[in-house]
Amino acid sequence: MAVVKMNKFTVIGIDNAADGLMDDLMEFGVAELSSQEPKLYDEEWAPFALNQRHDIEISEIENKLQLADSVLKTLRAYDTSKKPLFFSRRAVTKDTFAKTIEDGKAIEEDIHIITDLSNRLKELQSARNKIETAVIGLGPWEQYQLPLEVSETKHTYVTMGNVPPRLDLSLMKSSIEEVADQFELTLIFADHEQQYISLIYMKALEEDITGVLKQYGFNKASFKGLTGSAAENIARYQSEIAEITEKISKVEKGFADMAERQEAIEQYYDYLVTAQDKAKALDSVLATNRAFYIDGWIPAVESENLASLLEQYGCHYEITPPEKGEETPVLMKNNAFVTPIESITELYDIPNSQEIDPTPIFGFFYVCFFGIMFADMGYGILLTLLSFAAVKSGKLEGGTYKFIKQLGYCGVSTFIWGIVFGSFFGNLLPVASEHFFGNPINIEPLWIDPVEDAMTMLIFACLCGVVHIFVGLGVKAYGHIREGRVLNAINDSFIWYILLVGLGLLLAGDMLFEGASEIGKWMSIVGVAGVVVIPVFTGQGISKLLGLWNLYGITRYLSDILSYARLLALCLAGSVIAQVFNTIATMPGSTVLGAIAFIIIVLAAHVFNFLVSALGAFVHSIRLQYVEFFGKFYEGGGIPFKPFMNHTKYVKIVKEEN
Repeated sequence: MAVVKMNKFTVIGIDNAADGLMDDLMEFGVAELSSQEPKLYDEEWAPFALNQRHDIEISEIENKLQLADSVLKTLRAYDTSKKPLFFSRRAVTKDTFAKTIEDGKAIEEDIHIITDLSNRLKELQSARNKIETAVIGLGPWEQYQLPLEVSETKHTYVTMGNVPPRLDLSLMKSSIEEVADQFELTLIFADHEQQYISLIYMKALEEDITGVLKQYGFNKASFKGLTGSAAENIARYQSEIAEITEKISKVEKGFADMAERQEAIEQYYDYLVTAQDKAKALDSVLATNRAFYIDGWIPAVESENLASLLEQYGCHYEITPPEKGEETPVLMKNNAFVTPIESITELYDIPNSQEIDPTPIFGFFYVCFFGIMFADMGYGILLTLLSFAAVKSGKLEGGTYKFIKQLGYCGVSTFIWGIVFGSFFGNLLPVASEHFFGNPINIEPLWIDPVEDAMTMLIFACLCGVVHIFVGLGVKAYGHIREGRVLNAINDSFIWYILLVGLGLLLAGDMLFEGASEIGKWMSIVGVAGVVVIPVFTGQGISKLLGLWNLYGITRYLSDILSYARLLALCLAGSVIAQVFNTIATMPGSTVLGAIAFIIIVLAAHVFNFLVSALGAFVHSIRLQYVEFFGKFYEGGGIPFKPFMNHTKYVKIVKEEN
């Protein structure tokens, strides 16, 4: 229905035309090139077909890309300009882009300069970190007066270390006194992690003292290579840190000075991307000594344009439709209203080339169900304004643009269903007016208030489910009929219409209208008979006998219909939470301070409810599409159409200045 018809093409040309043709095909941007790898192992092709490898060129470009990307990340880290909420590519003309790339050598020099600055910065930061770690290690010993290199005298040992923070040093001192009568134990510093001590004792008592220290978890400190007191070393380190910090500032200033080259480097990066894509495309070309061969797919509507391009290069070509049943790459194309909802289809899977694009069909239900579950005029206005403000900013592209725009549709649906159910930020208006002015201003629902009439809402939700499922079955029937399988359409869809409607009339009885029960009984009988008998004619092998088993599908359909009760559940949840928040906001009273508190509570609470309820409505609305709806007819598994074109990251190349 909205899957673009594809044609396949094959091209043979003179080898010296391949490079120019690839440039024009990339600019053309609507032809997908197929891999020629399988042909290298085909008996018919292998004797004369060669694959012109461009591995070295691709590898060199890849290295340049990685270097440019690293440089751009570094520059962005020092870019202080205001960042937009959504990233968008800059529009540049083809001439401007080409002129920038002409200065490629200068750009490469800039990249190497920034790379050197980056490496220098890493070295300086590593050195500073090492010194700062040393300062932290010396910190507890700052009040220690002896030079750190002094570890012994002629008759004594001087040892420094730490013990656990909760250790009673007097107990440790008593234990040492039992083995030595001459020693000096000093607490230098203590924190919640350790106690730092120094101990001076006679050399003759080393073995006894060491034994005592082990009992108390003593860890000896080491200050290899350091001379002078701890305070002197800390001062020296601080001086070194200041010097390194000054050097780092100069390097960072160098980054700031190079910031003006960022746009040129971004364009160079995009040039490398296109060069890499072209090299990979040339890598897939089959060639002989004088000719080349390519094939691929193109939208049928672009076939004449491709033919004109190939004729300019004197190529021999064939453009033909695919064979019946042959899978082709899939490109979806819908009108301007439906296109944004393709983002929801793509989250699941794109259709295969033999089936219908479900987007135009389920799009209405998705937007409608989202609105029913979120149903609030205030939230709808807010979601619509946020979405369309983002779209109108001109900063969005591709999938992000489509996703945000379809949220705008959901906002409109939310507003409409808010009118139907009479909800404006829950019951904010009547609560606020009664609390502060003593006179409630009520908003009457256009139809019902789901909180007050939940049963009616539940019936409505289930009816929505019946319609949704029946449409899905209808799409399945259409697919069968399109392929000439009328009996399959009856078996998979129409007979279930009769059976399910019949059961509904039978259960409702004459509450609907007089004679409904009798009609329902006969429709149910016909439906059961059809479900049991028709597989005898449509099935093959043992599946001819599965008609009775298919009756079990009744329970599946009933459970599917009950799944739509989530329309009621989500609608009630958001509405009740909003009402509770509104009531809580009135608790501070109706004074001036109470009014301020009311505003603050209402704003914070409704922002929270907006985010949570919007997420719930989105998740459960697409869940109804993916499980209940798609499960009736949709297979998916399509191979996305990937045209050979410029896949730039930072700039969008246009033909003329906007």
